[in-house]
Amino acid sequence: MTSLVVHGGTPLRGRIVPSANKNAVLPVLCASLLTREPLRLVGVPDTTDVRKLLDFFRAIGSEVDTEAPEGALALCHRHAAFDPRRHRLPQQMRSSILLVPPLLARFGTARIEDEVKGCTLGAREIDPHVEVFQRFGAMVEPCEDGLGVHCPGTLRAADHWLDYASVTTTENFVLCAAAARAPPR
Repeated sequence: MTSLVVHGGTPLRGRIVPSANKNAVLPVLCASLLTREPLRLVGVPDTTDVRKLLDFFRAIGSEVDTEAPEGALALCHRHAAFDPRRHRLPQQMRSSILLVPPLLARFGTARIEDEVKGCTLGAREIDPHVEVFQRFGAMVEPCEDGLGVHCPGTLRAADHWLDYASVTTTENFVLCAAAARAPPR
C-alpha cells in the first residue's frame, strides 16, 4: 500500500479488541515460574513459541490448562521440578533465555543450550545475558552443548548498567531483580 486516504466528517464509533502479542506474553509466561500460586492469563496467542513454553512447563511438572477459544490459560507451577540433565529449554526460540532467572530463583540451576542463541533473525549474542546473571551472583560455566548456570543460595541485588541495548537482556535484568535478595543494610 503506497497511500492511505481517509475521508472525514463522520464520528468514529465501535470497539476494537487488540490482538494478543507474542513478544509481550513470552516474558510474562517465563516470569510465571517465579510464583507457586495459580495464575490465569487472558489473551494468550496460540503461537509456536507459546506452545513450546507450555510444553516445557508440562515437562517440568507444571499444571497447564488452555481454554483456546477465549485465549485463556491457567498455570500453576507449585509442583514443578527442573533438572538440567533431563530438561532442555525450548529450542530455536530466543526468548527461552528468559527462563534462566526464574529457574535460578526456583531451582538454583539452569542450562543455556547452544540452540537457545538462535531464532528466525539468526544467532544473537548472549554475552550481555551472561553478564547480567553473573552480576546477580550466578556462576556460568561451559558444559556440553551450552552453558551451565548455577546460583548458590539466592540471587543478590545488583546495580548494573547495560552497555548493550537489548529488550530481552533488560527483561532478564528485571526478572533477576524481582527474584533477588536485597543487600543487608
